[in-house]
Amino acid sequence: MAGETPSAAGDTETIWLSGAILTFINKVLMPVLWLAVLIGVPAWVYATTGRISIRPDFQFIVWFALIATVLLGWMTVHLQSLGYNGGELVVANYWRRARIPFNHVAAVEPVWWYKGRLVRVRFNCRTPFGSTIYYMPRWGPFRAVFSSPEEELRKIIAAGIRYPSDSGR
Repeated sequence: MAGETPSAAGDTETIWLSGAILTFINKVLMPVLWLAVLIGVPAWVYATTGRISIRPDFQFIVWFALIATVLLGWMTVHLQSLGYNGGELVVANYWRRARIPFNHVAAVEPVWWYKGRLVRVRFNCRTPFGSTIYYMPRWGPFRAVFSSPEEELRKIIAAGIRYPSDSGR
């Protein structure tokens, strides 16, 4: 369109592969709720009893919660929105966006413990989002039985590398 900058024109053509609602729930809502419970429960116990003590047979629950917090934090940092535009992946979160050429993608893999619902993308160089990102495909929980989102992205990347002048892919 006349008068638009190339980046503004490119943003309107981005095809998003990740689900906006799933990404928001898993990147923002769940961590906030988890931390609220993790901080709120001990604060409530301390406010009502005046001390915090954990019975020895329930210490595994506390350790589980702390370990889960570390894993949840790590996943939250690496979970991004993912789309493509021409021969580039568009990786974004709520604060920044980066365009990464397809030839910087080293691998697209399913995540074995969340197969069909989470996809790992590894890069062969550093990007503004690190060397590995994860994304949750649109309708992932429902599509997991019928499709393979990592194969879909592999085909898009292969077609984009093969035909770099074709901006419609």
